[in-house]
Amino acid sequence: MWSELWANVWTSLYLTVFRPMIKWLTHKITGKCELLRLIYLFPTGAERTKHIEKSLQRSRHADLKRLVTEHSYDVEEAVKLVVKIKQIVEDVHIEFESRLKVCLVQICAYKRLFEEVETIRKIKYDSTNAQHEKMLLELWDLLMPDDPLEGRISSQWNTIGFQGSDPATDFRGMGILGLQQLIYFAKKYSSRAKQCLSRSQHPNIGLSYAIVGVNITGVAHHLLKKRKLRSHFYNNIEPVHGRPTVEDFHEVYCYLFYEFDKFWYKERPKTIMEFSHVRDKFQKRIISQLKKPGVKLCIETDD
Repeated sequence: MWSELWANVWTSLYLTVFRPMIKWLTHKITGKCELLRLIYLFPTGAERTKHIEKSLQRSRHADLKRLVTEHSYDVEEAVKLVVKIKQIVEDVHIEFESRLKVCLVQICAYKRLFEEVETIRKIKYDSTNAQHEKMLLELWDLLMPDDPLEGRISSQWNTIGFQGSDPATDFRGMGILGLQQLIYFAKKYSSRAKQCLSRSQHPNIGLSYAIVGVNITGVAHHLLKKRKLRSHFYNNIEPVHGRPTVEDFHEVYCYLFYEFDKFWYKERPKTIMEFSHVRDKFQKRIISQLKKPGVKLCIETDD
């Protein structure tokens, strides 16, 4: 209790007293504000953008803090605002504006991506929706092309890891996002998806493939929501080429699914009851991996 109290007091003192003092002294000595120093200190990518994001977040200037809490502003105008507030001489620091713009575009794009993913996740599977039903049948055809489905309600669904004869009940809190990602993996990385499906039928430590897939969607969503995937997207998506899309998020999912499959068999749990423990252990390993400045979660393309 006391250690937590002192930690809170120290954090408060640092943010309100020591940090402003250090910034002021450093500015006087170097002639550069914190944002300018960070732009020059770190290369393009996650390391620079995350430091810029933190600096803006801790700013005492409301207009600067807004740049990390909102995502609908004009980036060009935002850069001009920063230059004005920080009194940066554009003729001297020629690269500042273009580099800051890259950072702001990445920050905004991450927030937009989360909102897009969240919108899909909130759509519940509806068996009366023809499009949803079509997607479900597509998943079967992708994974079991040589084994025709005898009926929409069938115990055959157990073969690909659904719990009952009607998969509609198995998507839980991940909604239609869980189905989209199962399909994406099976379509884009067909041989790897079928390999994971085959391994899931191991007599001793096999898993329910589809249920695992929905759980991995949960892991991916958690990492996105908690902003753990920022390093991956800041390193992988160059603003000059666009912003991260839902498809880019699906790529992260494929990486996680494939890596979890390998992780599960490496751990060799005694029973399926250990699934939650192994999944949480895997998630912690991924979070640790995401702390590396140059991290990229990319699955290799099928031959």
